[in-house]
Amino acid sequence: MVTELQQRLDAQTIKCQVLQNLIAQQESKNVSMSESHKELQFFHKRDSGLKDKYINALAFKDREIEEFDEELLAVNTDRNAKIEEIALLKNNEQEFQDEIEYLQAKIDAKGE
Repeated sequence: MVTELQQRLDAQTIKCQVLQNLIAQQESKNVSMSESHKELQFFHKRDSGLKDKYINALAFKDREIEEFDEELLAVNTDRNAKIEEIALLKNNEQEFQDEIEYLQAKIDAKGE
């Protein structure tokens, strides 16, 4: 009977040791998970900051592009106005040339 009780006690002791080992492993995993969670939070915070910086940089570039587009539109508008002015001047030049030829023809006709 004592031997049987001793065997049961030994079995219970082994079970306790196994349970203590399992508890220790679980606690170790919990610590590891907690550290991993902290690392993830750190990387998430860092990545969020980088994302914000990237978005701000893109917004800045978008504003620069809009300003450049406005300047380009103004230059093109001015260029188109100059082209129209040149066309008018060429038209006027042609009208003057035609008038000169007409007057020259009149002069030539009187001289004959």
